[in-house]
Amino acid sequence: MTLSVRHAALSDIGLQRTTNEDAFIDRAPLFAVADGMGGAQAGEVASAIAVETLAAAADEPLAAAAERANARIFALAQANDEHAGMGTTLTAFRLRGAQAEFVHIGDSRAYLLRGGRLEQLTEDHSLVGQWLREGAITPEEAAVNRYRSVLSRALGTEPEAAVDRFVRDLAPGDVVLLCSDGLSGSVPAERLAEVLAGPDADEAAHVLVRDAKNHGGHDNITVVVVQVLAGETSDVDPAASAAEAPVSVADESAGGAQATDTGNDDGSGASAAVTSPSGSRDAPGPAAPRRRRSRRFVVLTVVVALLVALLVAATITSTQVFYVGVDDGNVAVYRGLPWSVGPLKLSRVYLRTTLPVASLASGDQQGVGAHHIGGKGAAIDLVTQLGGLP
Repeated sequence: MTLSVRHAALSDIGLQRTTNEDAFIDRAPLFAVADGMGGAQAGEVASAIAVETLAAAADEPLAAAAERANARIFALAQANDEHAGMGTTLTAFRLRGAQAEFVHIGDSRAYLLRGGRLEQLTEDHSLVGQWLREGAITPEEAAVNRYRSVLSRALGTEPEAAVDRFVRDLAPGDVVLLCSDGLSGSVPAERLAEVLAGPDADEAAHVLVRDAKNHGGHDNITVVVVQVLAGETSDVDPAASAAEAPVSVADESAGGAQATDTGNDDGSGASAAVTSPSGSRDAPGPAAPRRRRSRRFVVLTVVVALLVALLVAATITSTQVFYVGVDDGNVAVYRGLPWSVGPLKLSRVYLRTTLPVASLASGDQQGVGAHHIGGKGAAIDLVTQLGGLP
């Protein structure tokens, strides 16, 4: 079946932000939304790198392009301590015939409206999203939870990104919506379905942004609306090269409602102060090498001990054992135990903040250094009391 599309996109700074860290691609066959994190002139760097890398991917699988974007953002974030933790969400798809190839990481979303029914195609990679999937909270509680913006996965915060990838068949009459959480966190699904059912993609984009602002406009708002048609009646040829797709970032001087091309920049000259979403850096070392024939038994014992410790660590880090500690000078929540067996650490960073330990009172610094072991809720409550989370 030959499909074509009619589409529109809009990004707005919202009512409470001073910068717009969202970026998007809006040219068939490639569409994307990225929501950067890291503060002024940092989040927008990460999101721009993500969409620029995808736009230049041509016929390369989107997952491979996303992994390359992750490497670029991570390298830039590691080049200077001020860049540590910079990252971005990424939700994108490319139309190939009657199929859409998706990639996704973070809490931006992809929806599909078909026959009047709205389906969320992506899972939120966030603490609240995880708790919701585990049944620890209800959808109503998730909608107002204070930690709903704390990500468990993002592009650029780790050397390798765990990017979701999937393919969906599309049909004439379908509508695909890509959006940042400035929309999905404000406007209920029933209203999204109602607006997307309209005949005009451009009007739908404007109405959705307006609705999000009417609900407070707490965050940047970006929407990409793609209406699937039959035949050759679309605005843009869906066979056009993805490498030609414009990479767009909100123009704050115009209130964020316009888009401007940023070109293909490798990001090597970008510089910004950043904050960090959650992530981990595990670096277990190798077992001790054999040195002398007379020490073989000792070496074998060490190797076995390390293998056992590895199994123990894997078990521990999959449980609900947490403590508050320090990562790169900032307060962080760790999953696991605050010990090591030789070169093997029995914990990993679960949630990283931008709160410097040095800024805390002496007693609070001692409390962080004590590494009290407990549940996830207790650890997050402590970080909140210290001022590391809103």
